[in-house]
Amino acid sequence: MNKHVLPRISGNPGPGRPRKALRLEPEPPKETDPHSARITMSIEEMGRELGISRTTAYDLAQQPGFPSFTIGRRVLISRDGLMKWIESQCLTKAHESLQPVEK
Repeated sequence: MNKHVLPRISGNPGPGRPRKALRLEPEPPKETDPHSARITMSIEEMGRELGISRTTAYDLAQQPGFPSFTIGRRVLISRDGLMKWIESQCLTKAHESLQPVEK
C-alpha cells in the first residue's frame, strides 16, 4: 500500500470531487393527529408556503392587519389568521374589480 494514499472513508468523495453539503431540514408536522399540527409558522415557513422570498415575507408581516406577532425576537404568523387574511385579500380584489371605472 502506498504511504501517501489515504483510505476512502464513507462520506469522503475522494480526490478531485466536490463535497456535497449535508443539509438538515426540519421534519414537517405529522398530519395524522389534529392536535399535533402547529398553529403558528415562522416567516421562512410562510415564505416557502406562499412561494415568496424571505424579504417579501418580512415586508408582508409588517403590514397593518397582517396576522403576525412577536414572541421575544421571533416573528410568528397564525396559520388560521393567514388563511383568513388571504381570503379577505381575494374578496377585496374581487370587490374592487366589480366597481365601475370612473371616467
